[in-house]
Amino acid sequence: MATIAADAGAVRIAGANNAARAAGVDPGLSLTDARAVVPSLKVVEADPAADRACLDAMLTWARRYAPWLAVEGSDERGGAGLWLDITGCAHLFGGEQALLEDFAARLSRLGFSSRLGLADTPGAAWAAARCLASAETPACVPEGEQRTHLATLPTTALRLSTRTLETLNRLGVRTLADLLVLPRAPLTRRFGREVCLRLDQLLGRVDEPLSPEMERLPYVARINFAEPIGRTEDVEAALRDLLDSLCVRLEKDRKGIRQLVFEVFRVDNTAKRIAVGTGQAVRRPEHLFRLFREKLDGLDAGFGIEFLMLTVTATDPMESEQERIITGAESKAVIASQSGRDLALLIDRLESRLGSGRVVRPQRRAIHIPERAVGFIPALGRVNQTALPGDAREAALLHSDFGRMRPGARPIHLLPKPEAVDPMPVHASASPTRLMPLPGFSWRRQTYPLTAAEGPERIAGAWWRGALPSDRSKEEHSYFTLCEDGGAVREYWRVESESGARFWLFYLPFPLLPGGTGRQSRWFLHGLFA
Repeated sequence: MATIAADAGAVRIAGANNAARAAGVDPGLSLTDARAVVPSLKVVEADPAADRACLDAMLTWARRYAPWLAVEGSDERGGAGLWLDITGCAHLFGGEQALLEDFAARLSRLGFSSRLGLADTPGAAWAAARCLASAETPACVPEGEQRTHLATLPTTALRLSTRTLETLNRLGVRTLADLLVLPRAPLTRRFGREVCLRLDQLLGRVDEPLSPEMERLPYVARINFAEPIGRTEDVEAALRDLLDSLCVRLEKDRKGIRQLVFEVFRVDNTAKRIAVGTGQAVRRPEHLFRLFREKLDGLDAGFGIEFLMLTVTATDPMESEQERIITGAESKAVIASQSGRDLALLIDRLESRLGSGRVVRPQRRAIHIPERAVGFIPALGRVNQTALPGDAREAALLHSDFGRMRPGARPIHLLPKPEAVDPMPVHASASPTRLMPLPGFSWRRQTYPLTAAEGPERIAGAWWRGALPSDRSKEEHSYFTLCEDGGAVREYWRVESESGARFWLFYLPFPLLPGGTGRQSRWFLHGLFA
């Protein structure tokens, strides 16, 4: 398989897997020539943006090895590798060779095949990675031995343009050793500064500084004390100052706080860490202080607190808002907006006291199975039907009448589990009718004669989840197990008793076990109407 991209009016190979390379398909080859070499070659369109996004993610991951990193070829076509300046970092991993081995092992566990090269200069490291290293063995060029160690490499190790490489090949210059013995003046007249510059960069005669992509530091505020403090009041006063300074910076950047960490460092090298979160982006210092205040009660200062640090770990965009301009009557839109913000602040305070994720609200799901028709989401969370685990396909296959169901079709109170009821016997003189499925039933030691009934409404199992059409199973399963698996075909009835109470009953048209054994009742009570 290979990826293709348009280049100067031709379609060329942008990348190839190991099988394609082994067959002779290399990057830069035209698609026509590649098809001639491998007629069964599979090709897909190259996605440089996705390649660059992958490299950016790997760049963040690789910061465990060095702080000075850059993506190779940071242009619109995307890069092909990573630069790491590990000066002063190798000893943390047991040496340069141990660092390379650890780097390669971690990339392999992530599913990447890599070629790693290490040298004194970026040019030599690039040549070692491309021409000396293999997927199994990294290449390390000894210090100061670039000329002797890399002399046998081809001229492609110099990062030259395709046109220059073709010219050198026609002239018979195929290795770095052939190039190093040539006089520099004719090379400069023929190729300009390109060849000599790359040679000097390889050998370390010309510096090649990297342009690192620095990690964006989070919003941090810190205060140091001349003398250790121990009173909670002093900590609260310092926290207010830190919150004020952070909120001013966030307002300039049009951002709001979602997660915030407050750290208290004591003189005995111990620390206390307090984290809070908000349901929506917030930039009010007084509200953020209230979230921390309850958690600061009983703070142990130890032998004294040396300094405090406040770090914003998550932000969201937040435009500046005008609170009010007139103190008189306000429009409905302003009142609604203000009430929404107040509700969000109230929920933040409740979660700070009760725990994260403890304040929720019910949300109706687009699922016809009653037990799964309602779920709970965070009180300020956005509804996303497809994000609910296991329910995306049910939502897509739901019949269109669900959203237009008439009021009163579902009970307000649903029992945690359906409870079996005993149907009253039918008198011999009574004539059977479809509109009255049973004369009455007994439930929780009370008898309810029925006067009206409406139904049936059949709710079948979710066949795409493996439910059996007739609920007959080769193994013995309880009714509730079948419900969890999306089984148990049910026929629901809305019935009314002589006392005016209304119930939601269902009947099992199919026995749960072969032959209907092991089941005394096939009528169940599932819900109560108001």
